[in-house]
Amino acid sequence: VIETMLNAETWFRRDRAPFDTFGRELLPAIGRVRPNGLVRVWSAGCSTGEEVYSLAMLLTDQLQLDASSASLQLFATDIDERAISVGRAGLYPQAIITDVPPARLRHYFIKEDDHYRIRKEIREKVLFAKHSLLSDPPFSQIDLIVCRNLLIYLDREVQREILQMFHFALRPGGFLFLGSSESADACQELFTPIDKRNRIFRAKTGTA
Repeated sequence: VIETMLNAETWFRRDRAPFDTFGRELLPAIGRVRPNGLVRVWSAGCSTGEEVYSLAMLLTDQLQLDASSASLQLFATDIDERAISVGRAGLYPQAIITDVPPARLRHYFIKEDDHYRIRKEIREKVLFAKHSLLSDPPFSQIDLIVCRNLLIYLDREVQREILQMFHFALRPGGFLFLGSSESADACQELFTPIDKRNRIFRAKTGTA
């Protein structure tokens, strides 16, 4: 059963429309919340790391655009140790050029033979760790949780438990970014949709 949940199909800027909306609307809000502090992001079910590195690049771009002195800390977790080791190395095949814009490729990658490696300054912002959403304790004081295309493999009651855990992990008013076929409707008392079409939700405050 666990093997069927290990969806390793991941790439840079998967589902472009939600990520474009995310970059345009959500990232500036996160940057404004922590203008001089630490922005903490959790990528749950990160697989081989393309998505969390995309987030790191988007956030780095946005903080520079806002002339913010905030710093970034991204946690990337998965139950697949092999996938985590790929993400930690940050080395990807040349085929990524079809998904990564040329300017970002120049700015954030180094060519190594027929591969591209994420530059060290981005890799250092991301901490990869083995973690089970079903049994391990969550992180805390998180500004943004990204968990895309993982909840669809779980029944509604388990989804509810994970959403409750995500709400606990988020700062008041923190954001949750889900996959295109997922929703936080199982915990309507905990999350408010701010962009239902692109599956972006905000943690309600004042709830246990």
